[in-house]
Amino acid sequence: MRAITYFQRTVYFPDKPEKARFFCRLQAGQWEPGTFRNLARFVDGSTTYIDIGGWIGVTPYWAAQTADNVIVVEPDPVCFGILAEMKSANTGEVELVNAALSQDECLVLNSVGGGFGSSETSALIADDTGMSIEAKTITIPELQAMARTDRLCFKIDIEGYEYKVLEQFRAIDRKRTAGVLLAVHPQILAASLSGPAVLRLIRTAAATFRLVRSMRGFRLENPSALLRAIRKSVSRGELRGFDLLFVAR
Repeated sequence: MRAITYFQRTVYFPDKPEKARFFCRLQAGQWEPGTFRNLARFVDGSTTYIDIGGWIGVTPYWAAQTADNVIVVEPDPVCFGILAEMKSANTGEVELVNAALSQDECLVLNSVGGGFGSSETSALIADDTGMSIEAKTITIPELQAMARTDRLCFKIDIEGYEYKVLEQFRAIDRKRTAGVLLAVHPQILAASLSGPAVLRLIRTAAATFRLVRSMRGFRLENPSALLRAIRKSVSRGELRGFDLLFVAR
């Protein structure tokens, strides 16, 4: 195991040479500092932290050091293996769920970027390897029923599929949930659509509006993130992803 200290906490990861560059960025505090500021703000000893899209454990095992308990949802088989390998080496109560967030009974997930194990496994797009798996699924109500505390915090990063689970977002308990950190990937949705580029852009913009509306009952704390993403998308001529933070009213 390799000890990586980032944002004042140490997490133990399998020593993966292919992740060396990422680990250097992480240890230097250069990877998503805002995410960790928000986790430190919303996750405490009275909180069940639900991490949907746990990847290789960067956020869930970091948050587990202060949370009452952590539930990690990860459908990618390679990433799930890493999460399981990390469990005994790290502190905190962490429950691993090998599934994808969906109201469907199963979900086909595709490799993106040359195989499974990256942060880009997606139900919407695929790479040219043709690799795919059929994942079990879990819903927000099921996850909330698993929570050990009355206070919840969610992080959701599901590579474009956030546009397809609006009913799940509406099911998030507004009374119990202190915050929802939501990664939004309009570029993935647009890539999955057919038709002229202008039409795909219009459809993606409308879908993003519906996505934000699905979180009614929470307050969007950082609308400027959406505006920055729009400006960057226009200036660079391509859609850019962004993170939204919804907090209890």
